[in-house]
Amino acid sequence: MSDLDAWFVPIYTANYSRLIKLAYYILWDDRMAEDIVQNAFSALLIKRDQLREHPNISGWLTITVRNMADNERNRAQYTREVPLLPKHETAAESPQDFMSLLPPELSESERQILYLHIEAGLSHKEIAARLGCKPEASRMRLSRARQRCGEFLRKNNCF
Repeated sequence: MSDLDAWFVPIYTANYSRLIKLAYYILWDDRMAEDIVQNAFSALLIKRDQLREHPNISGWLTITVRNMADNERNRAQYTREVPLLPKHETAAESPQDFMSLLPPELSESERQILYLHIEAGLSHKEIAARLGCKPEASRMRLSRARQRCGEFLRKNNCF
């Protein structure tokens, strides 16, 4: 057993399961928890010369895992999840197909902004340029259109 193994293996075996539980508690995702813990141990190995004399390696690992998991959780809040299904299973084939899915009670402008944002995937800046308004107005129009669409769908027991 090498000097590195003699130092690292006991730290790994003593802390691994506890760190997995901590990461899972923060992320609620088994695979992400394992990745975070492995990254923390990789960081430990990279900084082994500086941390060899550290008075509390377990505490350092705990803080590192907590910070990495918190960062991942915060990053996930701003990440849009997109299904990996073929286009014909998730999206309408044409604007008319998408528009036919919307409640008929919506106005043409509400239908248009929903199409531009949801189906065409345009940002508020791009929508504003197309509609000749400010991005803030685009956000407000989209919000109102979504609200009205939801009201009509609930009223018609669509969900």
